[in-house]
Amino acid sequence: MAVRRRLKTGCVGTIVLAMTLLGGCASGTTSRTSPARLVTITIPSANGGIASKWLSYPGPPRANVLLPAGYNRNEHYPLVVFLNGLDFNYDSYAKYGLIKPFDGLGAIVVMPEGGNGWFTDWWNDGERGGPSWESYELEAVIPTVLARYPILPQRRDHALIGISMGGLGATYLGGRLPGFFGSVATLSGFVDPQYEAASIQPAMAVFSSAASNGDNDPDPIYGPPDGFYADGHNPTLLTENLDHTRVFESTGTGVPSKADPDPGQFDTLEESKVIYPMNERYHEALVAAGIDVTYQVHPGNHDIPDFLNEIKAMLAWGLFAPVVAQPASWDNHTVATRGQLWDFNYRFASPPTRIVTFRQSGSTLSISAAGSPVTITTGTGCTIHAPTPTTVHLSNRTVVSERRPDEVGHMACR
Repeated sequence: MAVRRRLKTGCVGTIVLAMTLLGGCASGTTSRTSPARLVTITIPSANGGIASKWLSYPGPPRANVLLPAGYNRNEHYPLVVFLNGLDFNYDSYAKYGLIKPFDGLGAIVVMPEGGNGWFTDWWNDGERGGPSWESYELEAVIPTVLARYPILPQRRDHALIGISMGGLGATYLGGRLPGFFGSVATLSGFVDPQYEAASIQPAMAVFSSAASNGDNDPDPIYGPPDGFYADGHNPTLLTENLDHTRVFESTGTGVPSKADPDPGQFDTLEESKVIYPMNERYHEALVAAGIDVTYQVHPGNHDIPDFLNEIKAMLAWGLFAPVVAQPASWDNHTVATRGQLWDFNYRFASPPTRIVTFRQSGSTLSISAAGSPVTITTGTGCTIHAPTPTTVHLSNRTVVSERRPDEVGHMACR
């Protein structure tokens, strides 16, 4: 998947509970006395999760932040997290002019480093060691952004977007943090990494430069292409995780568009033979799951001019429309060891050995078998330690388990 000035394919701690007190803050519609401004910040990874060898520059990882016109630290703004594609980094969207359409959005746009990491904590023969890109984005980038910048608190004000590999990241990580992101957008996204796994999956190790960085596992990122860890990172198999989330999906067909400066200079196979069929499968899965999706198919290749048009179409769709703030019922499927789902955090005692399903209906929360006990911490300060599978009832400041007391482990409320 060569690039000619174009893009190649590609748990969080509690999200500042005090943000819920900011609902009456200004919406970022300030007088435009100064133009939009791009700044670069560093966001170190915790516990060496992103070693310098995975970066194209001396560490720690960086992020570009586009501050809106008339930015005022005393006002609060919507947030867009814009994930990079393969062989791009935090600065590439600015370098190729892909952030210009955001100048008039009135939002803070954060472009964190994603390297060539596929936004996943790598399998590494089951050790799940570094690079820990998934944990980095959720546990370092988002909390840092919320601490540094005045962000509006509601789900509807938070969007996660990406191009190519970044589209994979947006659709996957949006499902890891559904209570935070109200809208997700994938533009020419690599949204089904198990599509034609026999030919595409081995290439991922090459795209990630794993071998050149000292990782010689044959499947360092997802493990076996048909294994549970690969399943648990495939957005096409995890569409239920985006229930109650708005989704924008776009893809080119590989037929050159009018935007292509010289269509004969572009290899159309990348978009037509990989990206387009992936998105067709992904869209079918979204529709089957009843997800609120807007799907746009257009002529175009995997290149900068067509990405720019996709960005404009996405912005016309609107990133900050109303969404459900706190649904009464939802399902979420994960292979993550820890995370945040709506109004509680979870942590397994050891990494799950299969895909785990969390299902809430009203005050009843069920957790399928994980091969490990789990600790749940609710937003009201209650904790429960229980083996899995288990069912718990959440009611105000109490937690009651359907298991016998000797099976529950420990419960506490503060």
